[in-house]
Amino acid sequence: MLRAQAGELDAFDVLVAKHQSTVTALLYRFAPGRADLEDMVQETFVRAWRGLANWRPDKPFVHWLKRVAVNVGLDFCRSRKRTPFGRLAEDDGALLENLPARQPAETGGDARKLLAQLPPEDRALLTLLHIEQMPLAEIAEHFGWSRANAKIKAFRARRRLQRILKKNGYPE
Repeated sequence: MLRAQAGELDAFDVLVAKHQSTVTALLYRFAPGRADLEDMVQETFVRAWRGLANWRPDKPFVHWLKRVAVNVGLDFCRSRKRTPFGRLAEDDGALLENLPARQPAETGGDARKLLAQLPPEDRALLTLLHIEQMPLAEIAEHFGWSRANAKIKAFRARRRLQRILKKNGYPE
């Protein structure tokens, strides 16, 4: 990492090879298709290369890189006014299990429509917390929040989702 930070492209290539699968797995929820996913992974590493001066050697590189990836995913969602829950119909995430289904075939579509009503930051936070099952402390680090602030934001995001569910006729 220090060699890459000093400008050695070959050293950075090693980091890309080592962490590409981690970044891809993290950005999977943000992407509607493979091409978008590949673009976001590439953008993550481009931003990482440009921002290497911001990485501090006393912090784990992978955490810093994941934070860059989350920001790329959020920027993607904001620019396209879409939700990071694009693949919910394909997966049985913990959050989906808590959404009562009117008809099993409609669960994924209903979930996407309901979750699309949340702000992008709330959707990303709930994705990382409930779908990716990322620890709250790690989420806080990705977003640059304190752990207490992340806990409050998660509570408020779930409360907003509950209000949306109630407004759309789902029982409490």
